[in-house]
Amino acid sequence: MDSYSDHLHSGSEDEREPLLTSESRSGSGFQGGSSVIDVTNITQPDIDIELKPNDGKLSRRWLSIYVMYFTMFLGAVTFSIVVSSLFPYLQELTDNKANTTFFGVVVAAYSLGQLIASPVFGFWSDKRPTYEPLLVSLIISVVTNLLYSYGQAFPHESGQYVLIVSRALVGFGAGNAAVARSYVSAATTESERTGAFAGISASQAIGFILGPVLALAFVPLGSTGVYWSAIRFHFNIYTGPGYLSALLAVINILLVIFVFKDRKLITRNFKKMKTFARKHNDSTNVTLSYPGVNTDNIRTGEKYDRIAAYVCVVLFFAVLFVLAVYETIVTPYSMDEFAWTKTKAILYNNIMFGGLAVLAIVTFIALKFVTKFIDERTVLMVGLILSAIGFFAMIPMGNEPPNIAISVVNPLVDNHTETRNNISLIGLENATIPVGCRYPKLEWCWSVPRLLLVQYIAGMVLLAVGYPTSSVLCYSIYSKILGPNPQGIMMGVLTAAGSLARTVGPLFVTFLYDVAGPQITLASIVGVLGIAILTLSISCYRLVPFGKPRGWV
Repeated sequence: MDSYSDHLHSGSEDEREPLLTSESRSGSGFQGGSSVIDVTNITQPDIDIELKPNDGKLSRRWLSIYVMYFTMFLGAVTFSIVVSSLFPYLQELTDNKANTTFFGVVVAAYSLGQLIASPVFGFWSDKRPTYEPLLVSLIISVVTNLLYSYGQAFPHESGQYVLIVSRALVGFGAGNAAVARSYVSAATTESERTGAFAGISASQAIGFILGPVLALAFVPLGSTGVYWSAIRFHFNIYTGPGYLSALLAVINILLVIFVFKDRKLITRNFKKMKTFARKHNDSTNVTLSYPGVNTDNIRTGEKYDRIAAYVCVVLFFAVLFVLAVYETIVTPYSMDEFAWTKTKAILYNNIMFGGLAVLAIVTFIALKFVTKFIDERTVLMVGLILSAIGFFAMIPMGNEPPNIAISVVNPLVDNHTETRNNISLIGLENATIPVGCRYPKLEWCWSVPRLLLVQYIAGMVLLAVGYPTSSVLCYSIYSKILGPNPQGIMMGVLTAAGSLARTVGPLFVTFLYDVAGPQITLASIVGVLGIAILTLSISCYRLVPFGKPRGWV
């Protein structure tokens, strides 16, 4: 590790120059009355650079940012690659005894782990070189994804708990999202930041959407797949995604070791210089030089708008809350409403996610141009409204109940199915596993209308546009509000808020779904988004970049 640290700190002479040269000190240094503060010995760390036109360091800076993009992509993939198969995997491990509420606990475990890890890794990245928390988190990701895939090697009574523990630890490793966001904020100028955060969010959202597409490769394996009894190695439709996630984490580790290099524009010395200036000057009206950022309105006595920052945290909580709800119920909801078998649910949902990936990519590309002409707060509002309409569209509106589950011999084999009086009859002889709405586990099966497939698809399309729009703008606005300070801890707070939302969301939605059904569940999510829209409407005049006056436009 020491050799790698030396590699990171092997900057050239020009990288070790003081932040303020003798010329800049004499021309516009820190002055208070007739005294001049000497900041000669406040130098720039080796890993920090000044942004210069056509500087060769610029490309290396962006290479490191691209590594952060891949890190965010990996974190999203490790979550979403199992979205469609996690519920069937849980049923496989428990002989189909687990209910939707227990499934909510499994989903929430990932986000709980990320919730705990986010502030830890964020604080760590503020105090130490960025590569340290990155490497540790990625090693955790490798080990715990392997543990997830080994769930079938354990007895049925303990396999479900191995699943919970492994998903919690995979989520802990994904806490490096706070590190990635903090680094990108510190390595970009204000003019670059919206585009850079769009790249971060694009990487994450594309990972969320492409994860299920990658999982399609394992569908042909079925539940049997390949088995090596000597080491209890199962490679099938359920375990394959975990092994692929571990492989991607190994690739990420190699990128951090051989490609990544800290190239921060926002330095820790910015904070040190403010303290130094205050100690030597009674006036708080001191302007600091800040490479690559317009600091005309930044004064040592001025702090970022904490209310505005926490409004963004609340909005981000709402965005991730509704995403967690969608990710949690999409598979059981489709199986209950459309009487899909395990294999069909995995296959059909993953195909739809693949189509949505294209739409999400187009959305991210469009955002980069749209925000040049339309206020970011307005675009954020549009994203929230589209998400609310998407959930409203998925409320069941058919004229008859869904197919009621009777049984199926083998849900991984497409047996003959017929429907009599809205009751699915699939291989009744010696049947054990239900398909369709799981009555009597779900007592609302007879009273809730059927979901139309066109509703399901329309809702997914609207969410594929609304979620990435809301996510990108939350990140960008939040970062600009915080301004030119180390953002590791505050990005950890934002990530922790998202993780809390994705912890509470699955528990909330699975309990309400089991008890009250999809109508009340989805209506409550529309209500949450309505509160977020109202909050943004009231407070948007404060959501302005650091140092700029508040206003509605």
